[in-house]
Amino acid sequence: MIGLAILVSENMALSNNGWARAQSDKVWLSSGFRVMLIKMGIDKAGSVNQLGRELGYRSRVHPGWSIRQILVGKQPFPLDRLRAMAEFLEYPLEDILRHQTSHSSVTVENTRRALEANGMPFFIPR
Repeated sequence: MIGLAILVSENMALSNNGWARAQSDKVWLSSGFRVMLIKMGIDKAGSVNQLGRELGYRSRVHPGWSIRQILVGKQPFPLDRLRAMAEFLEYPLEDILRHQTSHSSVTVENTRRALEANGMPFFIPR
């Protein structure tokens, strides 16, 4: 019998849909905690765009665009930006990561409730 060896990159993961890139450097946070954390960042930085600059986003026109996308649950936090957020807020990264969740638990309804609870209904996507 001939053995078959398959070499697999450590950055690959097997999913129901076949091979997919592992997203270990992307962090989904629960809606309530994510909104609260970003609100703390906006309050400290002074604006969404300034928070984007503090976290290393460099768009001249809208450095806060990615922050808005993360806030409304359309994209996860890149781990390096989450580390920057933790340092900026002086909030332990380990405590933040306790609120990590799966992408499927980040729903429009959970995000809407979190935005309203944190006094940010103007960010609710239409």
